[in-house]
Amino acid sequence: MKYQYKISMAQIDPNGLCNVGCWFCPVRYAENPLAQRTNMPIEAFENIINQLIAGKGTFVADNFDFIYTAHYNEVLLYKYFPEMLEVLRKNKIRTIILTNGTPLTKAKTDLIREYQDVVYGICFNIPASEPEEWANATGKPVKMFDKLIEQLTYAVEQLPDMVASKAMSIQVNGINKNSLVEYGGWIQQLKNAPEMDLDPLTGTLARMTNGWKDMFPGLQVYEMPYLVDRNGHLDTHQIITNKAAIESKEKKGKERVIGCGNGIEVGGRPNGWLHIAANGDTFICCNDYDFETVFGNTNDKPISDIWMSIEHKSMTVKSFENFCRSCVHAIWGD
Repeated sequence: MKYQYKISMAQIDPNGLCNVGCWFCPVRYAENPLAQRTNMPIEAFENIINQLIAGKGTFVADNFDFIYTAHYNEVLLYKYFPEMLEVLRKNKIRTIILTNGTPLTKAKTDLIREYQDVVYGICFNIPASEPEEWANATGKPVKMFDKLIEQLTYAVEQLPDMVASKAMSIQVNGINKNSLVEYGGWIQQLKNAPEMDLDPLTGTLARMTNGWKDMFPGLQVYEMPYLVDRNGHLDTHQIITNKAAIESKEKKGKERVIGCGNGIEVGGRPNGWLHIAANGDTFICCNDYDFETVFGNTNDKPISDIWMSIEHKSMTVKSFENFCRSCVHAIWGD
């Protein structure tokens, strides 16, 4: 069978729960979907990896060797995290840990140190470098901040090679003036958006970023002022929206979504990425917070059959007609 698009990247979410509620994330307002608040059995995880390895050259790209494990979840809470690393090692698959940092205990850092052939980097998604700001931004008790700093410090000490290679980073999500539509950005603040100083050089986002740089000068620290409203929850709760930017920058009077620009080099999210939820559901896109685009389940059918199924094609078409129309990555045409 000839495959027009092969799986080039995979996002396998082995658990469906995050323990933090950041102000820019739907977890804060809608909580993680109940059906996905589970731990994927390690046997199911291994079966998925085995199928992908066996499919290289047919429905999987020849150079496939990496997976993401993050979809509004915290992978360090996965019940079978050590076993997951062992499965990846056995199959020579790499990953990067995307984490809010709070579950990175010393024991987990020690484990990652032993699996650096598997874990090539850690990206901390931490929106604030000051205790009160962090508590407000994440919804967690301020007293947890000192423990977070202790855990980050231990990780920096125990993973010097990762630090030296710039594979350990802190991403600081937020907004400054350049984020706003009227200044060329993608965001409109709505009535429930948190108050912040938007000066790009001295405002809240810059201050939080510089705070991390001062505390951890060896790490890659970068600000992320270009937030997107995934699946509309932030708009619904009157936090931020991207609607005006989509209309003026992308849509420009065009009426149809004809493609996906997120991962366009491999066919976009629907055609080049495989997304699998904790319960085995396959879905179209990482922005699908509510799992509206499910087109199969790996517990019921082989991945090769799901990937080439009419359900996959039909869901892609349906997504272009509905789900994708509110996305900043949609490609519009006549």
